[in-house]
Amino acid sequence: MTAGHAVARPVPDLSALPFLAPFAVYILHTLEELPGFADWATRHFGPETTSTFAAYHVPLILLVGYCSWRAMRAGRGGVWVVLATAFQWQFAVNALFHLTTWVALGDYSPGAVTAVTVSIPATVLYFAWIRREDRATRRELALGVGVGTLIAAAAIGFLFL
Repeated sequence: MTAGHAVARPVPDLSALPFLAPFAVYILHTLEELPGFADWATRHFGPETTSTFAAYHVPLILLVGYCSWRAMRAGRGGVWVVLATAFQWQFAVNALFHLTTWVALGDYSPGAVTAVTVSIPATVLYFAWIRREDRATRRELALGVGVGTLIAAAAIGFLFL
């Protein structure tokens, strides 16, 4: 920058804002889970503490935020869009986990409220938007769904450790 001359910065593409959905969903969902999930998981799966829960969620939230931000910057197609899509799909699968375990175990699963009110609606809106706006190919969406399913399976499997 020279004296008296400002460097022009590109205006962010706000039409790509829905790529931040996985990040927002993760934050809201974790806030619901944090107070009681560790105790619930310990009763039904394996030992868990709130501090451990928080310790592994903080870097994961940052990872999802970074991928969402990169997808937003890319605007369409590519690895960042696939990853943002995978994370959003993971929250739909996670929502099904919460609802299924709540019914099967007869014990409220912390995270079930945001699963129904945030995760599922956000996933439906995200996929409708990404298809309508042609932000990803069918192949990229299929890859995102596959990767997201694997992420969700790993997260559920982690409960048994």
